[in-house]
Amino acid sequence: MTKKLIKTNKNIDITKGYREILRDIRSLLEKSTYQAYKTVDNIRVQTYWQIGERIARGELEYGNKPKYGEKIIKQLAKDLNIALRNIYNALLFYKSYPILQTVSAKLSWSHYVEIIAIKDNEEKGFYESQIVQNNWSVRELKKQINSKLYARAIKENKLVTITPMPITPILPEKVFKNTYNFDFLQLPKGYSESQLEKKLLVNIEQLLLEFGSDFSLAGKQRKIIIDQEIHKIDLEFYHRGIPCIILVDLKIGKFKSEYIGQMNKYLNYYKENKMYLWEKSPIGLIICKYKGREEIHYALGGLENKIFIAEYESKLPSKKEIEKRVRR
Repeated sequence: MTKKLIKTNKNIDITKGYREILRDIRSLLEKSTYQAYKTVDNIRVQTYWQIGERIARGELEYGNKPKYGEKIIKQLAKDLNIALRNIYNALLFYKSYPILQTVSAKLSWSHYVEIIAIKDNEEKGFYESQIVQNNWSVRELKKQINSKLYARAIKENKLVTITPMPITPILPEKVFKNTYNFDFLQLPKGYSESQLEKKLLVNIEQLLLEFGSDFSLAGKQRKIIIDQEIHKIDLEFYHRGIPCIILVDLKIGKFKSEYIGQMNKYLNYYKENKMYLWEKSPIGLIICKYKGREEIHYALGGLENKIFIAEYESKLPSKKEIEKRVRR
């Protein structure tokens, strides 16, 4: 019996639809890898909790011996060939979360290593909720802890926790900060407003992390026509939690009262021409380098829930500066 040769058309174009198939399969593989990683890391978290619990139990049983806890930790690290710091962290982890059910599956072990160093339970809970809400990496968590985000949130009275289902609309005053940290921009000396905007757009991921959860960028240099004159709005965002359009005006100098009139005009235009029925009225955010309290107070005059004013910092303030601001 002779074998029949199957002829193939070498000219068949497989590119049609292939990129879409390739993209979808890559997405599936990445999702699978991520889920596998999360499963392994959750097991790691639970294992370290159990290690910490067992050591703590040993301390209770034999703690009457001098420096028993310190000696047993060092010996365990040696016999188990585990880094001494990991054994210490496991014990500290258990003492920070003595009930296993309070440990979140959404946080990695690396997240917990950073959090357990925080002694204040309210501050600890604050960063836990921020990690979940904003999907922070460990690097971002370290950055926010070092920038004293919790202290700034207390000062601004804007401690945000995870809202249980069903989710209710978020109040605008809980969304915006008084000061935004733009230290990731590395701005040149004597930069312009257009350079500031371009740098923010290049670093849009960092900007969204700084703004907070539920923000998404809708556009830049949005053009609107009023009385046959073109006006440009620096940045347009959308916030799902409010929900509404957010118009952002960037200023590199000191706040001026005329910024309010300009922003109010843009907001009224959007309210009449861009807003959907189910949305709340658009909100304006003016971000400048400096702002004066009295100037803002008299300039807003009843628009406090419609237009928000914030400062930005292009470099991280020193520890003394942060403590000084917290005491104000």
